[in-house]
Amino acid sequence: MTQLRKAVGLPTVIATSSGLALATVSLTADVQIGLGMPGAAGWLAVLAAGLISVLASWCFAELVGMFPTAAGIKLFIEKAFGEKAALICATLYVGITVLIVGSESYVLAAVLHYAFPAVHQAWWVFGFLTLMALVNLRGIAITGIAQDVATYGMVLAIGGLAAWALLRPGAPPIPAPFELGTGFGFAQAVALGVFLYLGFEWVTPLAEEVTDFRLIPKGMLWSLAILAFVYGALHIGMMTMVPKEVLAGSSIPHVLFGEAAFGRVGLVAMAVVSALASITSFNAGLLTASRFLYAMARDWAAPRFLTRLHPDWATPWAAILTLYGLCTAMAAAVLTTGAFKLFIFLGAAIECMIFVVMALSVLRLRRTMPDLVRDFRVPGGTLVPWVVAVLYSVLFVLVFLPDPGRPAEHGAQLGALVTLLVVAAVVAAYVQWLVPVLRKKAAPAGGQKRRRRPGG
Repeated sequence: MTQLRKAVGLPTVIATSSGLALATVSLTADVQIGLGMPGAAGWLAVLAAGLISVLASWCFAELVGMFPTAAGIKLFIEKAFGEKAALICATLYVGITVLIVGSESYVLAAVLHYAFPAVHQAWWVFGFLTLMALVNLRGIAITGIAQDVATYGMVLAIGGLAAWALLRPGAPPIPAPFELGTGFGFAQAVALGVFLYLGFEWVTPLAEEVTDFRLIPKGMLWSLAILAFVYGALHIGMMTMVPKEVLAGSSIPHVLFGEAAFGRVGLVAMAVVSALASITSFNAGLLTASRFLYAMARDWAAPRFLTRLHPDWATPWAAILTLYGLCTAMAAAVLTTGAFKLFIFLGAAIECMIFVVMALSVLRLRRTMPDLVRDFRVPGGTLVPWVVAVLYSVLFVLVFLPDPGRPAEHGAQLGALVTLLVVAAVVAAYVQWLVPVLRKKAAPAGGQKRRRRPGG
């Protein structure tokens, strides 16, 4: 039987971990973080969100060391709290991640249409989605190369542009870089800052395809450092070069920054950066989410055809094509409605939620499976998992708490909350009623024992 191929090294682990977070919509969200803070001080919230994400990454590192499998997040929750809770939490998480692709597509289309108005927005969006689906189908090695080139190219481009804009002779002074403002404004900025790191933990489903699964914890830490640098430098650059009120009303603030700093050359450069951002986001999303769907189907929790692997390329082609269809549908919906800000709040909330669940899983498994081998153990006993659980619970609430000083965002916050509740209800119904039907139909004949995932 064809199996997933172990061909992923540390550079690709880092690129995949940071790639999903390095999205075009995240470049836009980088501005939203600073709207409630003085001057360019929002970079402090970016850094704070990155530092607390390190604590969350330790929880993921301990769990993946216990269960190195493509089932990833679902299996961690299942071992701690049972399969039904795992199916609900993990499917909700994946579902929201797919929804965010719609927002990413909208911002990408806006960027490229602004730079090259002769080409219709939809062509950019669906062209990139199709290209990334084809790359993923071809094989993990080629997918990894594409991820490496796109991610590291974008990091160098954003870091170089921001550094030169701020440090070149005659550059304007950075406004209020260390003024925190109100406590509420900073706290909500940190809560939204979590969105910038959305997806760094999605490298865990590659545990069956890395040359050594111990590379995953290292890759996540390197990824967080890269993301903090990129988003922090870009935030300072945007807030310094473009008036804040102009940035607040734009879906392409990073392009306005490039244009203000370097003219037409900067505009085109940031358009290229956006293209790279979408490549890394689409590619990393398809790469990891397809492995998750594959693992779900392998466990009889999704339609069985999703377990099909290509006989030559060893890629889960059925899962990849299914995700491609879902992402395309969401992209069309957001291109039609233009409701992209909603997904920034929604993404921040779902990231906070999964971090809380992972921390509680670590605590639970410390009690129920104390003797299981852990290649990595969160330092400090139970203190760090408890801090992660409490801190991200507070940040989850702050995501939806209206800021009187920013009434324009209240509609997006309410829409995000309603969307989260609706998707959660749909997922719960799926797990309660449809999963048992799938398992009854897919069960092997003759009472044979079904094949389980590694670590299952």
